[in-house]
Amino acid sequence: MKYQVSTSKTLEETYDALQKSISENKFGLQHTHNVHEKLKAKEVELGRKCLILDICQPHIAKEILDIDPSVSSILPCSISIYEDEGKTNICVVKPSFIFPQLNKDLKEVMQRVEKTIFKIIDEAA
Repeated sequence: MKYQVSTSKTLEETYDALQKSISENKFGLQHTHNVHEKLKAKEVELGRKCLILDICQPHIAKEILDIDPSVSSILPCSISIYEDEGKTNICVVKPSFIFPQLNKDLKEVMQRVEKTIFKIIDEAA
């Protein structure tokens, strides 16, 4: 259901490596959510750093939305980076698990997307 990789890199080093890998694999970084900072601004202490990167590849997004525009509610794909027990983890919910549950016609395209996302994560780790 999820793909997760641990790395000895710091969260910041991992973030930089992900940005590079995202670009090299022809995806775009749409937005980065700094969860730790957002919660801190609301006076809630998370106790660890956590970033969520929203990534997208426009041609693939169009292909997905041409099949089923209702899945726009779960686009773009999100990759999280978080600290846990002295390690930095990179994690994504497997697109091939989620999307086909909403529309079986998305299975093939999501398997292709997933391979690239796993490659992005592996290169960054």
